[in-house]
Amino acid sequence: MEELLRSLALFKPEVALTAGLLLVVLVDSTGAAWRNAAMRTLTLASLAVALGFAFNLQASAAKGALFSGMLVVDPLGAAFKVVLVAAGLLTVLAFTFRNSRELHGLGQGELFALVLALVLSSMLLAAANDLVMLYLALEMVSITSYVMVAYLKGDRMSNEASLKYVLFGAASTGTMLYGLSFLYGMTGTTALPGIQEFLAGGVPEANRFAIYAITLLLLVGFGFKIAAVPFHFWCPDVYQGAATPVTALLSVLPQAAGLAIVLRFFYGTLSTAGAGPWDLEGSIGWGQLLMVLSVLTMTVGNVAALTQTNMKRLLAYSSIAHAGYLLMGVVALSDNGARSLLVYLAAYLFMNLGAFLVVTLVHLHDGTFDLRDYPGLYRRAPLLTIAMAFFLLSLVGIPPFVGFLGKLYVFGAVVEKGMGLYAVIAAVNAAIGAYYYFRVLKVMTIDAGNEDRPPLVLATADRAWLVVFALANLLPILFWSRIDAWA
Repeated sequence: MEELLRSLALFKPEVALTAGLLLVVLVDSTGAAWRNAAMRTLTLASLAVALGFAFNLQASAAKGALFSGMLVVDPLGAAFKVVLVAAGLLTVLAFTFRNSRELHGLGQGELFALVLALVLSSMLLAAANDLVMLYLALEMVSITSYVMVAYLKGDRMSNEASLKYVLFGAASTGTMLYGLSFLYGMTGTTALPGIQEFLAGGVPEANRFAIYAITLLLLVGFGFKIAAVPFHFWCPDVYQGAATPVTALLSVLPQAAGLAIVLRFFYGTLSTAGAGPWDLEGSIGWGQLLMVLSVLTMTVGNVAALTQTNMKRLLAYSSIAHAGYLLMGVVALSDNGARSLLVYLAAYLFMNLGAFLVVTLVHLHDGTFDLRDYPGLYRRAPLLTIAMAFFLLSLVGIPPFVGFLGKLYVFGAVVEKGMGLYAVIAAVNAAIGAYYYFRVLKVMTIDAGNEDRPPLVLATADRAWLVVFALANLLPILFWSRIDAWA
């Protein structure tokens, strides 16, 4: 009982989300006319309370295993929890059933419950300290995501996207489970610290190939979750088929949770203290494998985005490319590498959610996701266009926007580790990415068309959130030392 109470004291963010999830389900079951407003309030309250607990957990610098070692509390996990809960809170605040044409008339309780479940499962994945918990949390993230993608039950594209997501997910997580079973069979334990201790004792030559095979099998599951090449095929179809608020959330939450577990698993399980951060007994370098994965991811994402005209597919390939940049922080794996990953994630949260909010508002008024319908948008909605310019320039990495600082951190981390060529390849990819981001800006501000369409009249709340996201991409440079200290 003492162990349980100690664990619960460090488990407050998850407890707050669980309580909120149960209350949302109960309120929705009443069928009362006031339930929609009550459920949104409960969802926002539970996310806000969880965010406060996550900040307190990080400030306390608490460390230790929870629930007999199934989960772990440490500064890394606490920082990721802050990012994950903030993503859920901002999504619920900015994207509503009012400003999303796709969500009009649909039941709200299911979506609010799914959002809370996705944030909760992502936090469990980021804190997993055991193979069993790792797999269960990954499956909870996946299953919740499948249902959210199919939330537009009457839409054929949404159902098709969900089915593709399920098929890819089943194959990738099944492959990962096969690798986990091999790892358990070799080490005799499911605890990540126990696996590290076993491997640190020396791996016989006969088992060296098995370690490589296990790593590749696990990368299938991890790569699927962060949309890394070649496990990214689900991403464009899912982003296009899902409701845009769902797409916005999926573009941040599962990716951040996946990166957290990649960081924790490779650095904390398949590495040996004193033999180099990425070496197992000084002979197996995991960094090179992940470096290749990172380069392929950013290159394929950027090149594929060049020809996209559907905004949701374009942002899907953009997310794939940014997964490659985020992996740079994992490959560098040093104190600066881990910090650069957190900084980039925090920046990515605001610039990506902002871009999806613009896409949502354009679809609300014009009913289109096609870039070819965006000409003349500056004349019809100046604020919306200026905000989109902020988000796209931040995604490119142009100073003084927050995206520049994110890229500066991950580039600096790999250069510091002597990976100059890797940084050059990433810089070339950033230049490729600039082309399609600037193409969107050109269409919105320069191309002629749609002169006969009326102005886009934005609601006060939507204008406010555009301003908030735009300022969040510009102002952090003024107090960057605090953000650096947090990371």
